[in-house]
Amino acid sequence: MKKIAIVGAGNVGLVLAIKLQSSSYHIWSAFTRNRDKNSYLENLLNCPVYNNPDEAVTGADIIFITTPDSAIEETCQAIALKDRFTRDQLVLHTSGAHSSDILGSAREKGCRVLSFHPLQTFPDHTAGLAALPGTYFTVEGDEAALEEAARLIEALEGKLLSIPTALKPLYHAAASVACNYLVSLMDISLTMFAMMGIPREQAFTALTPLVERTIDNLKTMSPAKALTGPISRGDTATVRAHLAVLSEHVPELVTVYKSLGIYTTMLASRKGTLAENEENNLIKLLQ
Repeated sequence: MKKIAIVGAGNVGLVLAIKLQSSSYHIWSAFTRNRDKNSYLENLLNCPVYNNPDEAVTGADIIFITTPDSAIEETCQAIALKDRFTRDQLVLHTSGAHSSDILGSAREKGCRVLSFHPLQTFPDHTAGLAALPGTYFTVEGDEAALEEAARLIEALEGKLLSIPTALKPLYHAAASVACNYLVSLMDISLTMFAMMGIPREQAFTALTPLVERTIDNLKTMSPAKALTGPISRGDTATVRAHLAVLSEHVPELVTVYKSLGIYTTMLASRKGTLAENEENNLIKLLQ
């Protein structure tokens, strides 16, 4: 059984450890800076828990550095300075924003390195475990480690998504748009409803079936085909009315509306529902 060290026992680290422990992997050790959690983690993971990362990695075959993003490179360097990495260990971090290059100090010691990002949210380890099956894991780094990564992902009941190292920031931007910006867009809509005196909770309940149906549509058709609304119809008068009421009541949202409207016009053009003059009129209005 491959021995795994979890360096940083937060939600992501715990989800990976618990799931891999139930498969053909042995959780060898863990690291946390919070000494108050040692007993809890030792009971949960059935392994020794250390308060120094270099102690946790000794003897492990696979090392997950699951600290906060800002501490990954520093933690890896601290272990390397103590000369605790050994040749052919596999070292992975789970950041979506950073590439495998931040594990360069481990690579210099002869380790294979990867970034190994679950395209999923982990509010706590219980919810994370429930959401894990079917999750995509985005992997980039040393080719010699990809086979082992595939075995880890199979044990986690996930799916492998491989990307070029140089484009890791683009991957993270794409995921942020899909997740974070969706939340922001919902907040913008709720703000507009609040201007009409409709409580945000009630507005959310009213909008939820529309949002869920839109997501269902996207499961079965392309974004262009799923697009509906005034821009897809070339309805310049309605878009002009939107801009007028936004300018009067929530002017801080006009720029957002215009930027999204221009992109939506291009999407409607791809759908083929706009005449050339309609597209030109919409772009001119939104610019």
